Amino acid sequence: MTQDAAFDLGKVGYAGAMAAAEGWATLLNKGKQYPYEEVEAAFHDYAARANMNDWPHWCDIFTEECLYVDHHFGVFRTRAEIAKWMVPLMSRQSEMRFVPGWHAIKGNLVMNYNWNRWPNPEGSRVPYGEFRNPGPVDDYKYQFPCMTLNIYGGNGKFCYEEDLYSAPAYVETLKRWQQAMGLAK
Repeated sequence: MTQDAAFDLGKVGYAGAMAAAEGWATLLNKGKQYPYEEVEAAFHDYAARANMNDWPHWCDIFTEECLYVDHHFGVFRTRAEIAKWMVPLMSRQSEMRFVPGWHAIKGNLVMNYNWNRWPNPEGSRVPYGEFRNPGPVDDYKYQFPCMTLNIYGGNGKFCYEEDLYSAPAYVETLKRWQQAMGLAK
């Protein structure tokens, strides 16, 4: 998130809502319908990449031309734009993991309810890096939920993502985790 005075969360949110409407109208039923197994395999690759802390590799899960809508950070229309935003953002919070809670697939659409999570300072019962079998949600103090919507575009890549989460919950959770870890400025 930019810190300058020109950053207006209302304008970013409005642009995100309009881009999402455009994406749903043009991308969901566009082109080929892919086999369920192919979409499922791409989702598992997506989740694995999101937990490797290799964000350039994660960004390669998108088609060259795509639409990524984050209602807090903005709208990105190419894989290169996603990488330009995501790689520096995640380099500042490399401990964050993305733990799928559940997902559903309908045609080329993947709906993924996930937890954006930082490690407990004192540890947890399940190894922190284990995203496939993470243990009970209430084992973790520093997390917030997110609904991620993806449209599969073929060749193991997605052409659309929309992240639906509470931006204030993200900011507050990160702040509390940084305080607990003695990292707060």
